[in-house]
Amino acid sequence: MPTEILVKVKNLTKKYPIQKGFWSKTIGHIHALNNVSLDINKGEIIGIVGESGCGKSTLGKLILRLLEPSGGEVFHNNVNIFNVTGKELRSLREKIQIVFQNPYSSLNPRMKIKDIVAEPLIVHKKCTSKKDLEAKVTEILGLVGLEKDYLDKYPHQLSGGQRQRIAIARTLSLNPEFLVLDEPVSALDVSIQAQILNLLLDLQKKLGLTYLFISHDLSVVSYIANKIAVMYLGHIVEVGSKKDIIQNPQHPYTKALLSAAPKIHGSQNEKIILKGDIADPSNIPSGCVFRTRCPIAKDKCKDIIPNLEKHNNQLAACHYAGEF
Repeated sequence: MPTEILVKVKNLTKKYPIQKGFWSKTIGHIHALNNVSLDINKGEIIGIVGESGCGKSTLGKLILRLLEPSGGEVFHNNVNIFNVTGKELRSLREKIQIVFQNPYSSLNPRMKIKDIVAEPLIVHKKCTSKKDLEAKVTEILGLVGLEKDYLDKYPHQLSGGQRQRIAIARTLSLNPEFLVLDEPVSALDVSIQAQILNLLLDLQKKLGLTYLFISHDLSVVSYIANKIAVMYLGHIVEVGSKKDIIQNPQHPYTKALLSAAPKIHGSQNEKIILKGDIADPSNIPSGCVFRTRCPIAKDKCKDIIPNLEKHNNQLAACHYAGEF
């Protein structure tokens, strides 16, 4: 059965100006995202992994049109999301949603749980009566494993895991088909992380959802995702199936990430210590962006930017993919 592309990211770029002086003169740019392309198939869970500041969250926000790009396009169901306005944009907002990292700050502390979950339904006029609204909210709470006793509680009365369940419930209220999950478990205890990950997997199967799961933790990504994209300094340096990425990484940065993660089934955890620090995003190195820390970098890496090309079963942006 052929795969159906739900979201297509094409040559996406995001730059932030660096301004100085009384007149706020632009003296340079921070390159948050550089010419990123990615296909997200319907029903897929794709994990985006990389160090802090590599552009993961920027990519997620651009895909949701929470940010405007400096260049490139994002297509949702073959429609360029940066071209839609008015009713089309409103309709798009229903289909694509986000779960933020911190449930302690993403929920309004002055609103009861029933009002937090009901707010999107009210804004988008999805319920015709108060009774219908309450029934819908109760149904949505049930989806995330919470009973109607929680309706009249406030966020401060709940645990971190319960708050994140409420945040997930809010995103599900409009029956979306695509969710961006931006570090949704990193603020939670490890035991609670597993519960939330299992809930997300159950919801994905039950509702036929598509996920973009963002995390700095490769072990978490490997648990939930069936496809993994590795990012470094605003670039995707490798993308492929979970099995191929973990068992046979083609990019040296991917191998270094695997060596730093807790033992993942099928991975070879020979410790790799990367030299130096991640480059300044306002002063991107010439050639390969990873070359200043790469253990196998050669002269060619200084001058030529490697394309994301097929190596083994996955795509990797490295002139010497697999040669380590």
